[in-house]
Amino acid sequence: MKLEKPIDDNVVDLAGRRGGQAADAYEPAFGPSISRDDKVEMPANEQVLGLVSRILVDESLPFYVCALDGTVIHFNDHYKTLDKALGDVTLAPGEGKYAGRYQVPTLKAVIDDVLASETTVRAEEIVAISGRERIFLGRHTPVRNEKGDIIAIAGTYEDVTVQVRGIEEANKTQARFQDFARASSDWFFECDADMRIRSLSERFTAIVGQPASLFIGSKFEQFGRFEENLEKRYDGPQAIRMRKPFREQLFIISEPSGGELKFHLSAVPVFDRQSGDFRGYRGVGMDVTARYKQAAEADHIRKNLETLLQELTRKNMALDEATEQATAALRAKNEFLAAMSHELRTPLNAIIGFAEAFEGQTFGGLDQTYIDYASDIRKSGQHLLGLINDILDVAVIESGGLSLNIDTQDLSQLLDKAVHMNIDAARTKGLNVEALNAKTDLCVMVDDRRTTQILVNLLSNAIKFTPEGGAIGISVEVPEQSDMVEVTIWDTGIGISDEHAEHVFEKFHQVTEHIYSRTQEGTGLGLHISRELARKMKGDIRLESVVGEGSRFTVQLPLSDGKATDSDYI
Repeated sequence: MKLEKPIDDNVVDLAGRRGGQAADAYEPAFGPSISRDDKVEMPANEQVLGLVSRILVDESLPFYVCALDGTVIHFNDHYKTLDKALGDVTLAPGEGKYAGRYQVPTLKAVIDDVLASETTVRAEEIVAISGRERIFLGRHTPVRNEKGDIIAIAGTYEDVTVQVRGIEEANKTQARFQDFARASSDWFFECDADMRIRSLSERFTAIVGQPASLFIGSKFEQFGRFEENLEKRYDGPQAIRMRKPFREQLFIISEPSGGELKFHLSAVPVFDRQSGDFRGYRGVGMDVTARYKQAAEADHIRKNLETLLQELTRKNMALDEATEQATAALRAKNEFLAAMSHELRTPLNAIIGFAEAFEGQTFGGLDQTYIDYASDIRKSGQHLLGLINDILDVAVIESGGLSLNIDTQDLSQLLDKAVHMNIDAARTKGLNVEALNAKTDLCVMVDDRRTTQILVNLLSNAIKFTPEGGAIGISVEVPEQSDMVEVTIWDTGIGISDEHAEHVFEKFHQVTEHIYSRTQEGTGLGLHISRELARKMKGDIRLESVVGEGSRFTVQLPLSDGKATDSDYI
């Protein structure tokens, strides 16, 4: 619209009054307070005023007119406020026809640009109004006379803060999502209503190995295919037909090398905000090639495991059947041994009894030859009886039918009983038996008969494998902070090598490396039975031996806090 109040012919009020219009309330922040008495008369520029009066201006915008030297010769009320915020305004020099008029330094650069380009110049300026930062778009236009000469500059300022900030935020958002796209291992796409690709992120190029631009304008079906995913879902094509979102739709791209790239596509439909028309899809593609490869390998392994499991099950069934057969055979063997042992011991005891009677000449005097025969019969019978007893013990232990009567026993009585049963044989062989007298007040929780059997067997071995003139003995010790007592039966006999020491507790094993040991008779079951009996009573047996120096068999037995029960002493 036209300016309704043209400039006064001759006067411009320093306080901001134009055309006789009072402006007492306007006191510029950029200079000293100027009263209406401080007027400067200057020649009227009728030509400029006439041109300005014909300029159409939006009165809601700040508006000014300035001379070519930057002197402001006209402005509206909105410019007053903006003028304060634009910066310092100085007084023009005192000489010249525009002396005393306002000059805005920021306009000087604009005037130079307008004069240089001879056209409208646009410039954004950031100003602070009431403590808040605002952005104004200045449009500075040259004012020409009838000859076309530029005689002034007219300008308006439009507050574009909202628009500029909106563009800045949009740019920031776009940059932020571009950063996300670059940093993500996924790729992003956009399709039109015909499902033709209109945008692909560069990540697609890195994965596929071909420029993303080659796929612009193509449909997905033109360079790949949709299939069921791992969850057996195939809802992508149907969702597209119904203009609905879809997730993790498997999409496969074949490679020139013959391989396949697998992706999960997820997308949402896009609709026009005003018309509601379908515009296409925006979505993301996730590379799941490695995942499907691992799934295939896992499936292959699973199938192999199932095959192996079936084979293992079959073998286990066969093993169970064989175990049952072996158990039945072992049970039959043990039953046979038990029965045969009983059947053999009955006549054998009779043979031994008659041999002892003949040897003792119970039925009358005999020739020495027959007495010697009777002695040989007795010894052979006793040896055979010991063998039968050992075999029977092994059978009972292995069958799990061993019955133990665990009770508190006096350890001294157990040791005395074992020594008493072996002392004559040791003395007859000429061994030193002084160390066999081991006295203790300890009690143990054991089976009386089986513990005696262990001690007798160990003493018998010590006597058997110690040459004449050697020594045997017994020592008793309780290790510190232990609930076990250790009874050691030692000898100065032939000893056992480390190689054989590992096997002496095995069934039917005899140490035969020494010429003396080869002269000894035995079944090789005694030590095996002794250790098994000790373990059944929560104890054990260990061996320490040096070849040529002797052996130490240590029996560990659990201690008891109670008093010993009465037992028969032999």
